[in-house]
Amino acid sequence: MKPGLSYRKKILLLALAIVLLVCAPFLIWGEAFAQPLLESQAHRTFLLTVVAIGLLAADSVAPIPATLVIMFLSAKAGWLAGLIGGTVGLSLGVLAAAWIVRSAVGRLVPRFFPDAELIRLREGMQHNLALTLACWRSVPVLAEASVILAAAAGTPISRIFRVTLLPNLAISAVYALAADDSFGTACLAFLAVLGFSLVLWLFFRRAEAGRRQTGESAVAQSVEVRTD
Repeated sequence: MKPGLSYRKKILLLALAIVLLVCAPFLIWGEAFAQPLLESQAHRTFLLTVVAIGLLAADSVAPIPATLVIMFLSAKAGWLAGLIGGTVGLSLGVLAAAWIVRSAVGRLVPRFFPDAELIRLREGMQHNLALTLACWRSVPVLAEASVILAAAAGTPISRIFRVTLLPNLAISAVYALAADDSFGTACLAFLAVLGFSLVLWLFFRRAEAGRRQTGESAVAQSVEVRTD
């Protein structure tokens, strides 16, 4: 990011770099290695759950097909194992991504953003954190990229974890209940999760609009009182 670039261009380049970083493991190694690991423990419920949680926890740094992992676990060990294992694994993946980014990428970002722009980026992310993180959890690549961007901007890891916990539970529940080794069911489950994200996005957007309207009304009333 060269000096002289506008703030928006810097954000765009940063987001693009993060997306490429998330995609790189898939392009280099592919995702085929996850299936043999799961199949090796297919008849051992506890070990299969542990393996699935471990794979999901590494989702941000390794090419893990999270959807297939949750559905495989649910098909072999039951929907409850898929629900619990999926939620725990996805949540650990969020913590791992946020911690790694805060330790590495987070130290690089201040070199490209002046203090004023960094504060603006952090405030913008935190202001729309629930809308951004929760609604992107069901979208491949963007789910990890949004967490990385939030952590790089300095958002507290604990807050990132809290905001993504419920979406992780919802995603795990949908794929766990839909696990029947059917491609059609997998597609329907994916669409259902996307639909959930859309509803969540609309909810947060409406809530944010309501808060802004309330704030504007309060300011207007205050001005009227002072004028009187």
